[in-house]
Amino acid sequence: MSRHVIAILLALLVVVAGCGGAAGSPSPSTATRYRVTATTSVFADLARLALGDAVEIDAIVPTGIDVHTFEPSPSDAEKISASSLILMNGLGLDEWVSSLIDAAHKSSSDVLRLGEGLDTSDGWIYLTSVEPGATHAQDPHLWLDPNGAALYVQRIADRVAQERPDLAETIRTNSAKGLAALHALDQEVAALFAAIPTERRKIVTFHDAFGYYARRYNITIVGVAVAAPGQDPSAREIAALIDAIRAAGVTTVFSEVQFPSKVLASIAAETGATLLAGLYSDALGAPPGNTYLGAMRANATEIAASMRR
Repeated sequence: MSRHVIAILLALLVVVAGCGGAAGSPSPSTATRYRVTATTSVFADLARLALGDAVEIDAIVPTGIDVHTFEPSPSDAEKISASSLILMNGLGLDEWVSSLIDAAHKSSSDVLRLGEGLDTSDGWIYLTSVEPGATHAQDPHLWLDPNGAALYVQRIADRVAQERPDLAETIRTNSAKGLAALHALDQEVAALFAAIPTERRKIVTFHDAFGYYARRYNITIVGVAVAAPGQDPSAREIAALIDAIRAAGVTTVFSEVQFPSKVLASIAAETGATLLAGLYSDALGAPPGNTYLGAMRANATEIAASMRR
């Protein structure tokens, strides 16, 4: 559905709501309820780590769906219209939400771009994006390093506590628990990979999402199946990846929950590698991957097991 159609439908929704009179107006209790809408299930769950149940939290992209190529609907426009705060990653990952924001007459002050504007004072150094045609120079997948996720949680907590000082103490308590859980996760995953010889820490994935993860845990990314979601690799690129897998001795290749990949299946068959389809990157999924913490633990378990084969 085009952005123009979404804007028209949203305008009609606003008109209909306005014609409903007092019967359609929110009650005083619901009118003051703070609502956070995140573009993806991952960012919604990080908001829960930051805020607990102090506010309403929802996501636009369903679990298991690719954020890069997602097409929003009129119901998504309604969510944006009712939001107190919109969470997006930025860095070119989820710019499609901008059409919904504009149609809902929201402004940049209603949006928190979680992945943008960080620097060494935050303890963060960006990696360069390698996706062809990327609109930003930086790799947007910061949250796949738990330390990047912690920066997101802190930013969310700070923003909502500032806007709702009546919830500030509750948010401080909830975010402290969330940050402690992320730190524990990071230490657990680091210890898991530290037990594996460096020369065996190699990985092949569907797309180039795991750069920060690899940097944090000293993993070598041997290659990726596609340069960017929605783009099929050429025969030459597939042949080069097959050669790289054989040269590196990689025994397992990974697709992702939102990216079942025939290309990787063919590559696995050609190289004799095992294909595992359960990595979480841009979206959460079924338990145990229905939370950020669960998804990251599942990733680490699968990846580490592949390196021991």
